[in-house]
Amino acid sequence: MDTAKVKTTRQLGQEPLASSSRELEYKVIHDQRLATIRSYNVWYAFGHVVAHGYFWLMLLLSLDLASRPLLIAAALVASMIVWFAYRVVLTIDRGVVFLYPRIIFLELSLGYDFYRDYLRSRPRGNTERSFIEKCEHLHAESATDLWEQIHSQFKDQDFPADRRITGHFKSAAYYSVILFWIVVAAILLPVYFPWQ
Repeated sequence: MDTAKVKTTRQLGQEPLASSSRELEYKVIHDQRLATIRSYNVWYAFGHVVAHGYFWLMLLLSLDLASRPLLIAAALVASMIVWFAYRVVLTIDRGVVFLYPRIIFLELSLGYDFYRDYLRSRPRGNTERSFIEKCEHLHAESATDLWEQIHSQFKDQDFPADRRITGHFKSAAYYSVILFWIVVAAILLPVYFPWQ
């Protein structure tokens, strides 16, 4: 943090009570961030378990009944469940991103740099780095003024999902959907295109 540019809590004229309440808010916000991250991990895992459970159950049922439409419907519905779980993750993740301005404000007020360093060091994170640097060079006469300036600098599109959680989540979704359709193709292709 550039201490010449951003005033500390004491320079902003805050009392120790305000500082301790900010420390408590900082802890609460990080707990909220972690709870939100846990929530989208649970949603994603649940979606995949449901999709795979549904697909394999319907696959066995379709083979038992010799029903090709049921087999195709099983793959289609399971694919939709996986993509729905993925979209839910993206929506919940935006809740984490919307906590960033307040986290940055609290870190600047308290002189912490844990999360700022984390965001600054993200791979390909030029917009994240730019946001942090702009916030660190703000001039504010009061904590309220600092918060308003940080909040006005924040644009959630500067924190795109593809640089956050979607890499491995998207890959897992693709692999699941591909698996469903490979199984369907392996069962149906010999029926329609016999080898002999």
